[in-house]
Amino acid sequence: MKFYKQIFLFILTIIIVVFSFPALSSAHAYIIKSFPADNQNLNQPPKKISIEFNEEIQPAFYSFHVFDRNGKRVDKGNGHIRNNNSRVIEASLKPGLPAGIYNISWKVVSGDGHPVDGVIPFEIGSASKNNPVLKSKTTGYIPHLDLIIIRWAQYISSSIYVGMLFFYLCILPRGSLRSASIEKRYRKIVNFAYILLCLSILVSLPLQAVIQVNLSWMEVWNPSILKALLLNSSFGKVWLVQFTVLVLLAILSSRSFAKKSPLSLWISFVLGISLLAGKAITSHASTATNKYLAITMDTLHLVSASIWIGSIIAMVTLLPLRKKEEGKVFFRGLIHLYFPWGVLTVLVLAATGVYSSFLYVPTFNSLFHTNYGRLLVGKVILFVILLVFAFRNSLKGRKGSGYGWKALLWGEVITGFVVLAVAVILTNLPTAMSAPGPFNGTKTVENNHTISLKIGPNVSGPNRFNVIVKDNNGKPITNIEQASLTFTSKEMDMGENTITIQKVKNGQFQIQGMYLNMAGRWNVHVHVLTRSLDSLDTDFSVPVGT
Repeated sequence: MKFYKQIFLFILTIIIVVFSFPALSSAHAYIIKSFPADNQNLNQPPKKISIEFNEEIQPAFYSFHVFDRNGKRVDKGNGHIRNNNSRVIEASLKPGLPAGIYNISWKVVSGDGHPVDGVIPFEIGSASKNNPVLKSKTTGYIPHLDLIIIRWAQYISSSIYVGMLFFYLCILPRGSLRSASIEKRYRKIVNFAYILLCLSILVSLPLQAVIQVNLSWMEVWNPSILKALLLNSSFGKVWLVQFTVLVLLAILSSRSFAKKSPLSLWISFVLGISLLAGKAITSHASTATNKYLAITMDTLHLVSASIWIGSIIAMVTLLPLRKKEEGKVFFRGLIHLYFPWGVLTVLVLAATGVYSSFLYVPTFNSLFHTNYGRLLVGKVILFVILLVFAFRNSLKGRKGSGYGWKALLWGEVITGFVVLAVAVILTNLPTAMSAPGPFNGTKTVENNHTISLKIGPNVSGPNRFNVIVKDNNGKPITNIEQASLTFTSKEMDMGENTITIQKVKNGQFQIQGMYLNMAGRWNVHVHVLTRSLDSLDTDFSVPVGT
């Protein structure tokens, strides 16, 4: 019964910590609409241009300019976020612009702290036919080595700090640290983890400036840049909370082990979880429809991984106890005490990992055709290797075998560190939602007829839509009077757009156009009307990429 009470308190602590943080904007901004639109031809020069995004624009480090074909700026230099709608950025143009091709150059910072920039071309009047048709483009941040190393250090130090505190409070029997040298080593590792955690979080502030402002490490130490980052970005607000937590941990750490104060250790453990929650808040989880559930699941994932890795490091620290016979008995008992918690962490890791996969990997195709999907597959393989190590260690603990134990424990630790490195890269890559691949779905409707919908390339912008209608014998239906598609965004209320699609041959219809004008999840309703006035209707949920 005591074990189940500990589980309840553990989960309740995480939920309280997660919901104590303020709600932040979603990550990975993408364009909903713009004026002028991509490659739109305007008869007259517009007075104002604008772009609307799917989320609120962070007020730090954005830019919005317009250039002619020669690279000369033609806006008035007043690019700003609209007062009554912080999702819109706009600027005024200089009067009397001549006919020609122009480019809107924009840059904003997403909710996860990564910059997103792009170019939208448009035309005024009739430009020369010799001018090539320009394409719009959008680019995002790709993780560099400095980010990977610093964030990896933060993940490792958090795991050691939180995991070893948990092991000390919930698994290690009281009075079991019989050796003063062992106890001293345990404290040293926890203190080292705290120091590394401090350094990684402190350095993450200029790192974020390097990412958002696109400056070198030598250039970002300008106080005005760091101040703007702290006060006008979601990352800055979370960083201030994390810095406060570090100060509190410094005060508690000086007395926690020295006075063996369980209350101070528990407070330190809760504060350590809050640092992990801060990482979840500024990750992909904030893009979900139910961001609070997604952030909670992401935090559970991080905490479970920390408990697993930190506990294994704690057992490595206690390995010298096995030199004596009574130490071997104690160590076997320790494995038995850890086993139920180990099973729980595995279950939580698996459940939260599957949940995240459904959020960020929309199709099976995107699992193997996007960087995010392929890296996620690699993480799953590493997780299986971790399970093999854990299973072997558990068997050795139950059988009392002492051979090869140190190598297996260290193998589990090193594999866990590699998993954390992969997690760092995943957190900073665009999700597989950006490239779900061509959509291909089939639904069975009335009288066992089938309706198939194919969309390619299935991105925001121009797509080709194919509808195939077959009878219960798999043959094309010949008596179709009309077929139509109705598009409805699941991301926001944009109304419905219904179009009639052209017949190619019996049972097959096709049309091409820009009817999916933003990335995200869409509902596509297919309506087929026969000459006998019978209707065949079905809906497809379509993840649209960028």
